[in-house]
Amino acid sequence: MKKHLAMLALATLFIVQGCIPSLHPIYTADKLVEIKELPGLWTESGGGELSYKNTDGKPELWAFNYEGDKSYELIHTDEQGKKAAFAVHLIQLGKYYFMDFYPTSIIENDVPVISDFYKMNNLEQLHLLPVHTFAKLEVTSTELKISMFDPDFLKKILENQQIRIKHERTESGFVLTASPQELQKFAEKYADVKEAFLPDPIVLKNKL
Repeated sequence: MKKHLAMLALATLFIVQGCIPSLHPIYTADKLVEIKELPGLWTESGGGELSYKNTDGKPELWAFNYEGDKSYELIHTDEQGKKAAFAVHLIQLGKYYFMDFYPTSIIENDVPVISDFYKMNNLEQLHLLPVHTFAKLEVTSTELKISMFDPDFLKKILENQQIRIKHERTESGFVLTASPQELQKFAEKYADVKEAFLPDPIVLKNKL
């Protein structure tokens, strides 16, 4: 019980930072897809909620590598040059793609690199716990647009009983505990609802 409560307390970090944490992934094997445009090096060009630049205006870098079996690795470099690794899986629901992020480890000399919180990459800080986050993805050959779901929107529809989805309540929001199938229904239902997403998406341009 103490471990469970500690996880929920730490998960509030994600809510404050503008992500909805989920204990389960949004993907299932039957929904996984490959996107040929994704592998490569991308840099932020927009000013979204999760966009950070240092005083010199240095952008974050997102390097996607195809790992096979419809799985991708993301090496994210923040504005201070700190790196973090994520497993990324993509699904298609209706006309939209959705991407699932899950923190992994940077490997150096066959050994995982573990850093303390204050030395963590800023995207890695959003994944302090081993939980999933997911976002809507729109993709062209030269641009990725990543739209994160708005925690305040989720809070509103849950409190107004407009949706039934498994979750745990924390002091500052909610942590989803729903199955992947339930998460897919949620994402597809609100994919075209503007208010369901943070107002400024992350916009990435291909550097290659």
